[in-house]
Amino acid sequence: MRRASLLVLWIVGAILLAAPFSCAQTLEDKVQEFTLDNGMKFLVVERHEAPTFFGAIAFRVGSIHERPGITGISHLLEHMLFKGTETVGTTDYEKERGFLEREDAIAAEMDAIEAELGLWRIDRFGEYVAEIISSFSDEDREVVGADRALELDLLIERLVADGPSDDLLAVTGLIEADGVNYFDRFVDLKRKEMELQDEMAEHRELIVSNEFWETYMNNGSRMLNAGTSYDGTFYFAALPSNRLELWMLMESDRMANSTFREFYSEKEVVMEERRMSENEPEDVLYEAFMSTAYSACPYKNPILGWMSDIEHITRQDLADYYRARYGPNNATAIVVGDIDFDDVRDLARKYFGSIERGEDLPYVTTDEPKQQGERRLVVRQDAKPTLMIGYHIPRAPHPDSFVLEVMDAVLSQGRASRFYRHIYEEKGLTRGAPSSWIGPGNMLDPLFMLGADPQSPHTLEEVEAALLEELEILKDEPVSMRELERIWNSNDAELVRAMQSNYGIAFNVGFYHVMRGDWRLIYDDMERMRQVTPEDIMRVAQTYFTEENRTVGWLVETESDEGEGDEDEIDLQELMMWVQTLPQEERQDLMNRFMSLDEQGREALAVELWERMQAEKGRS
Repeated sequence: MRRASLLVLWIVGAILLAAPFSCAQTLEDKVQEFTLDNGMKFLVVERHEAPTFFGAIAFRVGSIHERPGITGISHLLEHMLFKGTETVGTTDYEKERGFLEREDAIAAEMDAIEAELGLWRIDRFGEYVAEIISSFSDEDREVVGADRALELDLLIERLVADGPSDDLLAVTGLIEADGVNYFDRFVDLKRKEMELQDEMAEHRELIVSNEFWETYMNNGSRMLNAGTSYDGTFYFAALPSNRLELWMLMESDRMANSTFREFYSEKEVVMEERRMSENEPEDVLYEAFMSTAYSACPYKNPILGWMSDIEHITRQDLADYYRARYGPNNATAIVVGDIDFDDVRDLARKYFGSIERGEDLPYVTTDEPKQQGERRLVVRQDAKPTLMIGYHIPRAPHPDSFVLEVMDAVLSQGRASRFYRHIYEEKGLTRGAPSSWIGPGNMLDPLFMLGADPQSPHTLEEVEAALLEELEILKDEPVSMRELERIWNSNDAELVRAMQSNYGIAFNVGFYHVMRGDWRLIYDDMERMRQVTPEDIMRVAQTYFTEENRTVGWLVETESDEGEGDEDEIDLQELMMWVQTLPQEERQDLMNRFMSLDEQGREALAVELWERMQAEKGRS
């Protein structure tokens, strides 16, 4: 199970509770706000029910703000902002400066050699390197272990001793061209990498690893985490209320004085995360789907970034991006719990007030051109088949966006939804209830998405036809007012429940403020959704659910020598589809339970829910 995926799915679930159908008007009386001179916004809600508070810093910066060549830098930055500052995470920052400068200089030399070699030579030589490493003796493997420096040392020794293979020598221009021996230059590259490893090893003697994290945990923090999306980045923690000043100190220090130490080792961690994604069938389908559905809009690029970009992002790139984008004027702080508004304001001025204003965020002008015909893609993997369908739609506050939100609920919200009743329950076509959602973001024009997993022996063709049939019904037959009232009442209740916890209020108010510019629009959007009529739904379905506006993606199962595969592996998508069909009270209880657990506990909860789902569906 991939922990990151599990966390993201549940956080998304928390955000989905923010569907603005609620009539909880008392929220407007509870939210207090102020803005510092540098433009940083604070939203404060006092709740004196338990001696704790939830604090979050939300930046209106996500992967859509990345330029070509540095895709994935927002996500990489999320990792780096837990590495400490000039005072946290170090025994002597002045000494550290020299190491940081030397590491950057070596990395720049490596980039220059890579540019000289060209990507095609690096790829071919990389294949040769993989062959050499796989041929290491058991004794060598035992000595090397997980030590990258030892592996490099042995690799360089073998490259020098063995030279290029016959296969490499047979490729014209690969080894030598224009008087340059490129194999020797590749060995030089590996020697530079070894030099970087040695510098980093000596540098580590000055680093207090994980001090930022441990400072929080030693002061009673829960839920310390962060998340990067296409549209924004969130850093959050729950703490005892008497640690409010500590939170202000830590977060302001992180905003103003991050040093991005351990950059090159952490970049390797992120690259490994990227490799894992490339081996996860549903991630492969999703990425291929987005880059097919979008031809211009930044939503076509994965949040993790493209591997070739991650490999070449420099520490200076990261620092420049952070200083330009993550200033206080692009941040909103949300503080909810057993705190006093005046204390929050005084401490905010003390710790954040002196941080200089950064650049204002540039407006993302790249818009997706109108799609001129259906696009289809097929991804073949050793995995259970799955299906995705997407239609381009407008973002809020376009009038049709509110109609589409209601349509989303009609199709897949709960056990009374059409997908659950017609496709999953009555026809038995899918392993779980098909889902619909609007994504991948909110700041640019999104897609109206459908997803489903066929239940053997039913096929992708059958499931696709059933989903499209439900959309056709929306075009031709009015939705009953009873159905609309059920949706409105259901979402009213969900948001009220979400507002019963500090993190629920913070995510709802903060997410809405960052994505829509003003959390008060919750009420305006709520009213606009209540004004949606059956005729609106028919009109909007006819406008957007057309063949020429449609992208369809199939994940097709390939033949496997291992039979049916690991039946015990948790299918997170199927699990979340099932969780969404549970009663609202139970879903909120599960969310409360999840947010109180550590990562090990969250994984155990997922296993528990998976086994329960299997039992309810009659699976062994």
